[in-house]
Amino acid sequence: MNNQEGHNSMDKTKSKRSIILFVALAVGGSLLYYGLFLLHDRGLLPFDPSSDLMGAIRGYGPTFAALIAAAVIYGRSGLKELWMRVKMWRISPWLLALAIFGPILGSLVLLLITYFAGVDLVLDLESVTLPKLFLIFFFFAIVDGPVGEEIGWRGFLLPRLLENYGVIFASTLLGIVWFAWHLPLYIATDKFDITLVFFIGYLLNNVAMSFLHTWFFLRSGGSALLAIIFHTACNYSVFLLVKLYPSVEQSPITQPVYLGILVLAAILAGVSIWRNPALRLPKAI
Repeated sequence: MNNQEGHNSMDKTKSKRSIILFVALAVGGSLLYYGLFLLHDRGLLPFDPSSDLMGAIRGYGPTFAALIAAAVIYGRSGLKELWMRVKMWRISPWLLALAIFGPILGSLVLLLITYFAGVDLVLDLESVTLPKLFLIFFFFAIVDGPVGEEIGWRGFLLPRLLENYGVIFASTLLGIVWFAWHLPLYIATDKFDITLVFFIGYLLNNVAMSFLHTWFFLRSGGSALLAIIFHTACNYSVFLLVKLYPSVEQSPITQPVYLGILVLAAILAGVSIWRNPALRLPKAI
């Protein structure tokens, strides 16, 4: 083995160690949050973990995990690379526009399908004002997950998964980890009824969304900032849809149609990556 091969082998080993450490910290933090609720239910916790502050902090688990894993495994260079991905703002205008307006277009398609399926669509504008809607977008980015999650998922984990396993496996594995991170949070707060249908549907949702994020990530040359913007736009478009048309959320066909649109978009993203060998993650920046 020559020096170059030895160096590459060491890099691969560090990369895999960082993946294991990050996943353990991220998912472990989510389980810890769930554990706080168990302790609270038994009267063993002096504070309420369901507070808004705790809810906001829990969403930053992946970012905390990324910072720790980068520092432990790579030191200062790892933290520098993570920061460079977060501040990578030189993104082509069309890609940025697609990240922002693509999810809204998807919501419009969903709205159109539900309309032709017979859902009674009544526009509710009473509680909606333009300044409020504008501010909510940034609120979603900071408090509802994107900043707290994407620095970890796409800023740290995705480039290392791509380096070791390739696009298909990396995107699928990240989607599964993403799902595993969310599940204890939802169980703890009773956000959803965790049925088999929900379990399968939400797992499919996370894997499909992971492929879309990978497409944007590779197209942008590895920008975690674009991942934050896209994640925010996805959350915001769903919020906007159910806020303006409450009957859509109540319809039994909405979730299957939403998943169908999402999976179709993910397949197109996967095919696009497969047909374009030039889409390869740049080396560490």
